Amino acid sequence: MNYLIDHGLLKNRIFRHVLYWVSFNLFFGFIWGTYDGNFSKSITIELSLLPSRILLVYFTLYYLIPKFILKNRIVLFIILYTALLVLITIFIQKPILWYFVRPYYLTDWKAEDYLSIISVANTLFDINRAAIIPLIAAFYKIYYTNQKKLLLLEKDKLKSELTHLKNQIHPHFLFNTLNNLYALILKKSDKAEDAILKLSDLMRYMLYETNPNKVSLDKEINYLKNYIALEKLRLEAGNNINFTSKSDKEYKIAPFILIPFIENVFKHCVMNQRTNGPSISIIAKNNRLTLITKNDKRITTSEGKGVGLENVKKRLGLLYKDKHSLEHHNTDNQYEVILKLDLT
Repeated sequence: MNYLIDHGLLKNRIFRHVLYWVSFNLFFGFIWGTYDGNFSKSITIELSLLPSRILLVYFTLYYLIPKFILKNRIVLFIILYTALLVLITIFIQKPILWYFVRPYYLTDWKAEDYLSIISVANTLFDINRAAIIPLIAAFYKIYYTNQKKLLLLEKDKLKSELTHLKNQIHPHFLFNTLNNLYALILKKSDKAEDAILKLSDLMRYMLYETNPNKVSLDKEINYLKNYIALEKLRLEAGNNINFTSKSDKEYKIAPFILIPFIENVFKHCVMNQRTNGPSISIIAKNNRLTLITKNDKRITTSEGKGVGLENVKKRLGLLYKDKHSLEHHNTDNQYEVILKLDLT
């Protein structure tokens, strides 16, 4: 067997077919030969019935299945296969049995009518057993091929959806950041230069480091820090922002999966010296990431409001299906988000 595998013989279609028919005839020749110990006779009988079996198998494999099964015409396939089986039985198999096998090898065969129901049924079964294994193999191949196509289509669809959603995040983020820069320039703030450098770092990350499906969590957190730094430059009470991050080891995460929650904090928070600043915590431990954001709010925040959050919810469903949880806690004065991701 190792010789067959190593030299690729089992990969050769003709060899597989020959091997099947030889094995089939030897197996049933041995089975029937055990009744009288005359194995040569039983093998000869099996060989004499080979033409009808071959016709049934190959006409089904190379005509009926491509024409009807592959075109999802199942009922018509069953009707035609049954008709083919009956025709081969009556016009090929029965004559071979009646005029060759019976007079020369089965002389003590009990007489019966040529087209008796029992005789025809037995012959139908005899022919059909040769087609069972090839048909099972053919149907399994069709099923496997279809499943493979479905998986490829699903993968392409997923990739397309993720690319579309990720591309939507970029202009959304840039729009907010450019507004921040515009506000600094109007104020003629010395912080504008630093803001441009921070934006340059953000753009470099967005353009050149986020093409893979997963990026380093450390890089993603550094990206968030740069974003928060830009927000601090814009806000009068920017120092009143509490950001913490901890990680027990190196992790990978989908890029831009966290930024919409951080953007949402600054979009809806109240920022002055008399209020508590927003709190942002990212803890990655034991293969689980927990993001918690809290902020006082100036307007009523509804769950999932905004383009960024809608996109990130869709991306979470695609990338972390059954591996994430998202909670919103909305009170009169405070809004809290708790996101948990399984990073395994």
